[in-house]
Amino acid sequence: MSHRLSPDIMSRETTVAICGNPNCGKTTLFNALTGLSQRVGNYPGVTVERTIGAFEVPGQIVRRFNLVDTPGSYSLSAFSPDEYIATRVLSGDIEGDARPDIILCVIDATNLERGLYLLFQVVKVGRPVVVALNMMDLAERHGTRIDTTRLGQLLPGIPIVPVVASREQGIDRLKAVIASIIPEQTPLPLNAYDEVVLRVASRLREVATDGNRTEAQWIRVLFDRGGPAEKSFLSAEGDGKRSVLEGYRSEVTARFGALSVGETRPLTERASQIAHEVISEAAVVRLTRSERVDRFLLHPLLGPLILLAVMVFMFQSVFSWAEPAMNLIDSQFGALGAYVSGLMADGPIRSLLVDGVIGGVGSVLVFLPQIIILFLFIAILEDSGYMPRAAFLVDRLFGWCGLSGKSFVPLLSSFACAVPGIMATRTIENRKLRIMTILVAPLMSCSARLPVYAIMIAAFIPHEAYLGIFNSRGLVLTGLYALGMVTAIIVAFILNRVIYHQERATFMMAMPSYTIPTPRSILIRITNRVKSFLERAGTVILAITIVIWALSYYPRSEALTPAFEARAETVRQVYATQGQAGSAAEQAELAALKDEQAGAYIRNSYFGRAGRLVAPAFEPLGWDWKITMATLASFPAREVIIATLGTIYNLGTEQDETSSPLTEKMRQARWESGPREGMPVFGPAVALSVMVFFALCAQCGATLVTIRHETGRWRYPVIAFVYMTGLAYLAAMATYQLFSRAGL
Repeated sequence: MSHRLSPDIMSRETTVAICGNPNCGKTTLFNALTGLSQRVGNYPGVTVERTIGAFEVPGQIVRRFNLVDTPGSYSLSAFSPDEYIATRVLSGDIEGDARPDIILCVIDATNLERGLYLLFQVVKVGRPVVVALNMMDLAERHGTRIDTTRLGQLLPGIPIVPVVASREQGIDRLKAVIASIIPEQTPLPLNAYDEVVLRVASRLREVATDGNRTEAQWIRVLFDRGGPAEKSFLSAEGDGKRSVLEGYRSEVTARFGALSVGETRPLTERASQIAHEVISEAAVVRLTRSERVDRFLLHPLLGPLILLAVMVFMFQSVFSWAEPAMNLIDSQFGALGAYVSGLMADGPIRSLLVDGVIGGVGSVLVFLPQIIILFLFIAILEDSGYMPRAAFLVDRLFGWCGLSGKSFVPLLSSFACAVPGIMATRTIENRKLRIMTILVAPLMSCSARLPVYAIMIAAFIPHEAYLGIFNSRGLVLTGLYALGMVTAIIVAFILNRVIYHQERATFMMAMPSYTIPTPRSILIRITNRVKSFLERAGTVILAITIVIWALSYYPRSEALTPAFEARAETVRQVYATQGQAGSAAEQAELAALKDEQAGAYIRNSYFGRAGRLVAPAFEPLGWDWKITMATLASFPAREVIIATLGTIYNLGTEQDETSSPLTEKMRQARWESGPREGMPVFGPAVALSVMVFFALCAQCGATLVTIRHETGRWRYPVIAFVYMTGLAYLAAMATYQLFSRAGL
C-alpha cells in the first residue's frame, strides 16, 4: 500500500493509538517502536496508567509519530475501567487528548480469532487501522501458518504487517507502513456486524440531539446495558430517551434472542470464518513447548511448589541482593550529610539541609535497590508469560476473601516494601480488586518493621527452646509476620462484603506462550518505574520530610543552649587542667553531652509536646510519653523509632536494632509520674504491644503517597491510615492488657 503524502501531513506530528488483547505482546511492540523515548502517567482525570512514546521515520523529511498505549482489552465492551478508557482513547473522547490519527491494532498470531474480534470493533471507530500480526515465530512453532496475503484481502483497507516484537523483526516495515497511512483517509468499510445492528445504531444516532459520537460508541450505547456508554448517552439526552433505546434493543433481541448475542455471534462467526480461511495447520500437531512446560508449571502439586520456590527466590533476592546497594546509598547520604554539616555552622538551616532534606530523601531513596530488583523480577515474570500462570495457581487460595490470584505478587512484594508492592498492583485490571489489594498491602510486614521487631525481641522476649528446633523469639517473629497476613485476609473479606461488594467472577485469563524477555524491554520497564519513584521522592515525599523535621526541631528553647554550652566548657577546662585536652575521653564526654542536648531539644519540640499531650490515650497500651513520642515521630517512616528512642534516651541518633546501650537504657527506663511511678516502663507485654502496633499501623509517608499516586485520590490513603491506625491501637491495647494480666 503506497500513498503520496501531502507536505502538510509530512510536516506535522501524527498520533498513533496502540491497542490489543492482554498478553498479545503489545507492550513489547510498544517498547520496540519507541525505545527509551517514553513517559508514564495517568490518563487525564482517571488513574488508569498510560504510556506515551515517540518514534521517527526518515524520509524526505523526518516524520515524528507519537504513540499512545491503551490498556489491554478483549473487547470495547466498556464495563471495566480499562476497556472504557481504551474506548475513549480510540474515540478521542478524553479531554486534553487529541483523537488518534491512526490506530495500531496488535494481534497475537497464535490466537488470531480473539484478536480479530477486537479488530472488528476497533474499525468502527472510523480511523485508519494498521494490524501488527505479532508472535509469528510462535505461531509457526505451533505448526500454524497464516496466509497474510489472503488475510489482507479479507480485511480490505487494513495493512497487515507480520512482526516478532520480542526480536524486533518487522519493526522497520511496520514503521514504514504507518508512515504511509494518510490520517484523513477513510478506511474501506470492513463490517462484521449484522445489518440490524448497524441500522439500529444509525437510527439511534439520528434521534439523539448530540450525534457527536463514533459508530463504535453508538454500538456501545446499544449493547452495554447499564454501562458507562449508556449512562453518558442518557445524561446527554435525558432519561426520556431510555424507552427509545430499549425499543431499539428489543429489535436486536428479537433478531438474535438476546441482546449480547447480537454482537458476539456475528463477530465470532466472522472471525472464525477468516481464521479458517487463512490458517493452515500442520498435519500432525505436536504439543508446543509452552504446553510441555505447563505440564509441570500448572501441575496441581508441582505447580504451587514451583511457584513457592520462585517467590521465595524473588523475595530473598530483594532482601539480599539489595542490601549492599542500600548500604552504599545510606553511607553516601550519611557522608553527604556529614560533608554539608562540616561546611555550615550549627543552626536551623544546617539541620534542615542535613536532617530534613538529605536525611529525609536518603531514607526514601535507600529503597531504590529493592524497587529495581523487584521490578526486574516482575518484568521477567510478565514478559516470559509466567505471571498469568502464577495468578491462576493462587486464585483459589484468595478467592473466598474477595482477592484474586493477581493480588498475590503485589502482596508478596509488600513484605519487602509496600511502595513497590502497591505499584505492582498495576497488573490488576479490575479497579475494585486493585483498590482492595492496595488497601491491604501495607499490612504485610515490610523490612522497615524488622528493626523494631529485632530490638524489642532481643531486649524483652526471653529465649526459650521448644522441641529442639523452635524458640520463643523465632515464634514471636513468625507470629508478627503471620499477624499481618491474617489481618489482611480478614480486612479484604470485610471490604469485599461491606464496601466493595466484589462479586466473585470466574477467573478467566489467556495463557500466552512462553517467550524469552528482551533486555531492552526489561530495561524500559524498570526505567519507567524508577523515574516514577524518583519523581515522588523529589516532590511530595521531600515536602513531608521537611514538615516532619520542622515538628521535631521547633520550638528551639533558647534556655537550653547556654546551659549545655556551659557544661561543655566545664568539661574542656577539666581535661585542659589535667593536660588531656583533645583526648579521646574528652571527645567521648563532649559527644555524650551533645547527645543529651539533642535529647533535651527533641523532648521540648512540638513532637515532644504532642507526645506528652496524647500520652494518656496510649497508657492503656502500657506506653509512657517517651514511647508515645517516638511512635508519633515514626509515622512518616516506622524505622525512625530506633533513632528517636536513642535521642530521647540521650544516646544520639546513631543507634540501630543491635545497640546494646539503647537496649540497656530501655531496660532501665522507669515511669516518671502517675500510679506506676518508679516502675519499669518496658517489659514483655509492652514490647509485644509496641510490635503489634507497628505490625498493623500505617507508619510510612512514602506508602501513603504511593497509594495517592496509584489511586488518584486522597481518600484511599486516608482510609488506609485511619483503619490501620485504629486497628493497630485496639490490637496493641488488647495485647498489653492480655499479657500484662498474665504476669508478663
